[in-house]
Amino acid sequence: MNKVLFLALGVFLVDGQLLAQDTHRHVPASIQRSFKRDYPEARNPQWSSTKGQWHADFDDHSRYDRGQMVANYDQYGQHIDSHIPYDRNDVPSAVVDGTQRNYPGGQNYTYTRIERPTGNPLFQVTLDLQNKNRTHYVDENGREQKYHDHH
Repeated sequence: MNKVLFLALGVFLVDGQLLAQDTHRHVPASIQRSFKRDYPEARNPQWSSTKGQWHADFDDHSRYDRGQMVANYDQYGQHIDSHIPYDRNDVPSAVVDGTQRNYPGGQNYTYTRIERPTGNPLFQVTLDLQNKNRTHYVDENGREQKYHDHH
């Protein structure tokens, strides 16, 4: 299930363009340093670059064991955010209940936790509602939040 969610996240990153796949040696040193500082247990990240940002697709093997994720950095090596696909069973009940209450009749919910260097984590909730794909952001208590995802 996580692999399907992660694949869906990858599709969102495309944003109408093919991802420019780059090998590790082409990633700027400042971004590599930031990534190694932020995720020292990560091995073999797969890097891509779009819209002046760098994206590392990897498995986190730290004590936090966040699993499969994508970390996003700006061109200067500043960590923007990280996206972690969540299985429905791992999502806090307040997030699930609040989203289903606010969007009755929604189907095919997917949940991605967004961790940011500043600010509390958010959940990106994607669902089908009246034959339209919708994306909403909520905090860990299920309250709607504004978030401009720059990827």
